[in-house]
Amino acid sequence: MEVQVDVAKVGKYAVGVSGDSVEVVERPGGGVSIVIIDGQGHGRAAKRMSHMIANQAARLIEDGARDGAVMRVINDHLYAFRDGKVSATATLLSADLAHGCLVVSRNSNTPVLVAAGGHARVLDAPVEPIGVRRLLKPSLTHLELAEGTVLMGFTDGVIHAGRSRGEKLSLQRVCRLLTTGLSAGGLADAVLQYALDLEDGRPRDDMVVAVLKVTGDENKLGIRRISASYPV
Repeated sequence: MEVQVDVAKVGKYAVGVSGDSVEVVERPGGGVSIVIIDGQGHGRAAKRMSHMIANQAARLIEDGARDGAVMRVINDHLYAFRDGKVSATATLLSADLAHGCLVVSRNSNTPVLVAAGGHARVLDAPVEPIGVRRLLKPSLTHLELAEGTVLMGFTDGVIHAGRSRGEKLSLQRVCRLLTTGLSAGGLADAVLQYALDLEDGRPRDDMVVAVLKVTGDENKLGIRRISASYPV
């Protein structure tokens, strides 16, 4: 099997700098994690905060910390750093080869979508954002590391796309996409474009779509690939 990861993101229209940060991290015991942080506000101040939190989460994962512990530490750090006056949302999607499972960790008002066996569901248990309380627990979900399983996470700019003109992003439509066999990159691009269309191409908030997909591709040499496209 092979784990595919893809991230598509865009900043708020006419702001330029996205307040959302994403890190893709190789796990020390094998596997990969995607850290998604949505900082409070927009622009450079929000970017600095979200980037700081995402980097800390990435370092903890690289040091071998478990996902639940990572979420608790970044909450404690933000709470102490900003005296509980600033919040951020955090989502962590992991393929943990050491334990043979997929892990979804959320302290976010946005859901994570899971597709497996031709069916998709929404993980949306109510949780608080990080930074607002000292003792805060994430929502943790463990799933089988099985061929065909897809995880998709967002920031709230995607979920709220179209609301300014009375429209709404359909999670049912996105769930159907997850079962079509598209690659991780194809899924991320399709959902981001869907959200942008709802915003008439001028997003009113920062947007991130992150996808982790387990495929049946054989890679006997264990070749790892990372690619990126960055506007300048």
